Amino acid sequence: MNVRLNDSHRAQRDLLSGSQLLGGLPSVLLDTLAAASRLIELHANDILYKADEPIREAHLLFSGSVKRSSTIPGGATKIIELAQSEQLLSLGELFSATHYASSCCCIAKALLVAIDIRKLREATRNHYELSDRIIKSLARRQFASEFDTTSHHYGLTGAQRLLDYLLEMAGERAGLAGETTVVLKTSKKMIAERIGMTPESFSRNLRELANNGIIAVDGRKVHIQNAALLDTANSDTHQRLSFSRKRKSNSLNTKPELSTGTLVNMCGRLRVLSQRLAMAWCMIASSIAPHRALVKLHQLNKEFERNLAALDKFELPPELAGHLARIRVLWPCYRALIDGKDLSPARVEEVFASSEELLAATDALTSRAAEIGGLPAAHYVNMAGRNRMLSQRIGKFFLFRAWANLDARIAELISSSCLEFENNLDALGKTGTPPPEVTAQLRVVASQWQKFIHALCPDLSHASRAKHARLVMSEGEHLLRSVDTTVKLFERLTK
Repeated sequence: MNVRLNDSHRAQRDLLSGSQLLGGLPSVLLDTLAAASRLIELHANDILYKADEPIREAHLLFSGSVKRSSTIPGGATKIIELAQSEQLLSLGELFSATHYASSCCCIAKALLVAIDIRKLREATRNHYELSDRIIKSLARRQFASEFDTTSHHYGLTGAQRLLDYLLEMAGERAGLAGETTVVLKTSKKMIAERIGMTPESFSRNLRELANNGIIAVDGRKVHIQNAALLDTANSDTHQRLSFSRKRKSNSLNTKPELSTGTLVNMCGRLRVLSQRLAMAWCMIASSIAPHRALVKLHQLNKEFERNLAALDKFELPPELAGHLARIRVLWPCYRALIDGKDLSPARVEEVFASSEELLAATDALTSRAAEIGGLPAAHYVNMAGRNRMLSQRIGKFFLFRAWANLDARIAELISSSCLEFENNLDALGKTGTPPPEVTAQLRVVASQWQKFIHALCPDLSHASRAKHARLVMSEGEHLLRSVDTTVKLFERLTK
């Protein structure tokens, strides 16, 4: 488990000198601590220390993830902390106790530097800068602990607690716009236990945050949408969005109210999903990451049906009934066509035509919803939603263009779609005086759009069509998240 080096303590010194806690401190101090340290590599389920063991070393985590826990009365184990980023473990115990009160084990392969606790305590007493950093680190953890206790006892929702946990993982990296990505290195069950909820509640709250446009989940990666964190609806660029307790309804049969912007966004999601479903099918048919594409196809299928069912929960204007009826006629045929069982090239034109037909129906529904709203802001939600759809439609064109019988038609469509995207983006930037986070997010979209367009153009770096396609899909997903956040911001302005 331990790595011993003949070259003195160079490896430890390099790690310590580059750490957040010790980086920039005098060389003499770093040399002293490095000489009193050792490297430790842990594998999953390895024990670093147990409760009641004497504290002989301070452990600075550099990579991997570990779990700190304690046994509460009754014999149950309570997770105290999931450490997944660089930090000094059990900081409070190191400077206030002689024996550990908690236990620590490895979750995912980890690299640590263990420093003789006597040398670290002595250095902290004698060096102002180090002691200042230790105090600030303790203060941050104290603040986080108090806030965590308050959230559990005074009514913050599970969605709020989960968001706070994700933001804690992100640290201070979040900007005004764009996204901040965190990786869930431990199981959802373990994270749920850490923040005091069941795995089922964790999944439900994760979905709520995603539905509100605050995060986008891709496997273990969670992309926090920075601009969506702010309370745009109340024009407060300093107030972070919060999730209060839901009020209990007096009638179980009362249908929830729906803002104009929310209605347009919900209808628009059907529009973009019609294109994403075709893309997933075409990736399978083209043998481009087929297994992942098949999983995505099933997810998108369920998402389309959830969104369609969600519209039934609201009292919709009668003007939309005919458009919804048309979608319900087209959807079963489209779903059967792309079920993933028949992937023969003979079906390519049929899938393409069906995706265009469903797009026309969902676009008509969305446009009519925006017209009924009668608000300029609803028009902007629709325009931003059109760009969300176009980001995926252009990706669909890229994939289907591989079939010669579609190439000529797609060449014309892709040009007009790119032009519309750019015109819409320009128009959205001239919508009066939008909040700063909206303006900043539009700049992010413009930047990502250029990356997406560049990815569409083949060059010598693309060794194969599959590699080129994966690049286009990756940039397209990034663009989709950016535009989706823009849609959500404009939606909030209608409330």
